[in-house]
Amino acid sequence: MTKQELKDRLTDAIALLTVPGVGRMRYTRLVRAFGSPGAALAAPISQLVTVSGISRGIASDIRKSADPTKAAKTGRWTLMRRDQAAARVIQLGWEALFIEDDRYPAPLRRIPDAPPLIFRLGAGWSNEDKAIAIVGTRHATESGRRFTHGLAAALAREGIIVVSGMAEGIDSAAHQGALDAHGQTIAVWGSSLDIVFPSSNRQLAEKIVAQGAVYSEYLPGTHPDKATFPERNRIISGLADGVIVVEAGKKSGALITARFALEQGRELFAVPGSPGARMSEGANDLIKTGARLLTSVEDVFDELPRLKGEVVARKFSQLPDLTEMERSIVKHLSTEPRQVDKVARGAGMAVEELLGYLLTLELKGLVVEMSGKRFALTENYE
Repeated sequence: MTKQELKDRLTDAIALLTVPGVGRMRYTRLVRAFGSPGAALAAPISQLVTVSGISRGIASDIRKSADPTKAAKTGRWTLMRRDQAAARVIQLGWEALFIEDDRYPAPLRRIPDAPPLIFRLGAGWSNEDKAIAIVGTRHATESGRRFTHGLAAALAREGIIVVSGMAEGIDSAAHQGALDAHGQTIAVWGSSLDIVFPSSNRQLAEKIVAQGAVYSEYLPGTHPDKATFPERNRIISGLADGVIVVEAGKKSGALITARFALEQGRELFAVPGSPGARMSEGANDLIKTGARLLTSVEDVFDELPRLKGEVVARKFSQLPDLTEMERSIVKHLSTEPRQVDKVARGAGMAVEELLGYLLTLELKGLVVEMSGKRFALTENYE
């Protein structure tokens, strides 16, 4: 793709995203329906209204947004500003990832409210990548920072990417731990990639770009605020197989990431703290309500053994024998991950009973467990 082609595509994407009432989810539906942001902008109202959630009023605004003579009246994102934003992204050397493209991180694409367009500096994402997010308070204790640093380093040494938000405190300790172990780390920002926040982390940001990547869904010149931080938290959990919360108070933003993790089917871990310790109240509450208690990196591998490569599909000259019940369960699985409760409903059995059968199928090399208690068939089964 030439720079001009990229600029045109970015301009179309920004135009569609900033149409009043479109938002992320409607944008994604429109692109799926018409193939590209430009095609959606060019579509007649009669076709636009056939897309779920697109009213005649929104369709009319989309048509106005595509018209240069009317675009200036649609709000602060005039056609000229869209064009300038696209040109600025290219000038800054950001990689623009569109949700409809293969280069877009696959785990992120599958979450509700995935960013239709996200920017990256640093290393690309491979679908073989395994990641764990570590988040917590900005007002971390020294022992909390030390624990986080060691935990992140241990994960990085196993080839696992450490994801966090580059805030002061626990986030920074997580990034630094991965860097010191010569591993990869990803920071998701609540500002655009041209505005380092906090500014005291500028050197850390440079190291992360050199040894990993930074992501943001925000256009150039976007400063962080109370809305952008909670928004970016869904991306932190969305990139990861699991989320670890360390030292979070009752109102910590890390608890928002924990909530997103549960909604997205990610495994949730929390590090316990002393009863009554203000900076551990939120993490302790998560454990009370079902988060896995974590005291070492082995707790992550116990819950997610595939991160350590312990669940590996075996290659067979012919498939192993299956019982009648196992064959019945297999009919309710596919190569796309499925939640265990949905498989249980389809198979007509309790989740606890099903998990025993799934373990057997896993040992036979036909099923693999994914994050969030999801299971999929391996390539061995046809």
